[in-house]
Amino acid sequence: ASGGHCLVAWPKSGGHCLVAWPKVTRPPELGGLGISSLQQLGWALQMRWLWLQKTEPDRPWVAFQIQVHPSVKAFFAVAIISEVGNGRNTLFWTDRWLHGQSLAQLVPNLYGSVPNRARKRTIFEAMTELRWVRDIRGAITVAVLAEYFRMWDLLSEVVLQPDVDDSHVWQFSASDSYSAKSAYEGFFNGAVQFRPWERIWKTWAPGKCKFFMWLVAHNRCWMADRLAKRGLPHPERCPLCDQAEETINHLLVSCVFSRQVWFNILQRVGLQDLSPQPEDISFDDWWAGTNSGIDGQARKGLNSLIILGAWSIWNHRNRCVFDGI
Repeated sequence: ASGGHCLVAWPKSGGHCLVAWPKVTRPPELGGLGISSLQQLGWALQMRWLWLQKTEPDRPWVAFQIQVHPSVKAFFAVAIISEVGNGRNTLFWTDRWLHGQSLAQLVPNLYGSVPNRARKRTIFEAMTELRWVRDIRGAITVAVLAEYFRMWDLLSEVVLQPDVDDSHVWQFSASDSYSAKSAYEGFFNGAVQFRPWERIWKTWAPGKCKFFMWLVAHNRCWMADRLAKRGLPHPERCPLCDQAEETINHLLVSCVFSRQVWFNILQRVGLQDLSPQPEDISFDDWWAGTNSGIDGQARKGLNSLIILGAWSIWNHRNRCVFDGI
């Protein structure tokens, strides 16, 4: 914490935080710091019990009711696809065993007519003497009847193999088997890729400089525009050029003072042509553009140089604001 404002938001903490905790716990490539969320990590570990229950049904504790969080059950239900052999270890209604979907998804109205107890039947139990038909209860509506006939067509393709055990595939791992790491990372499926993550974290710059750039990428630096929104004291114009409102993009790429700094820095390594131009208004876009056509160690070196240059401009700005230089 610094001056009452936390850099990241710890759960249920007071104060004003720069970055929300759920974002901090994301992997670096998704915009976080890679700090594990204890809640989600605990859920990922709970899935191991469900996985062993499916894949090793001979364990003595499998018959016991395992107490897990509802979110764990919901995640696990979509994480595995079952391949049917004898049907003795795959749930008829709720497991994903038919064309990659569960019957609850394929025939939702018919599924709603099945009592909770019957929903726990295995494929073997449900298909023996057509028990699944006798499990249907309640009024037979047109939608239920239509899905009933569809069920007949779907199940006509299914042939159980008495000598072959059911197998289960974990979708979030290349090995098709559960791991706590793949389960934890699965909670972030669908998250937007964080474009500058490699440019920030895969460099030789010191950690504090990388962390500053991470805040820059999330627009979480206390510049005049953010201070003004909160009614806090702030400079009316950029303290380096005194020409425009201060934002992080202006400070690092649009300010005439900063552009001269970049030219001087990049000129020393023969890359002055990459210096920001007047039309560059986004620091991230300019930085991404400098990486085109440069690979390997040269790119890593350039990104390290840009991080150190931005860090130096930021520190010079702070000395102007707080020390009056």
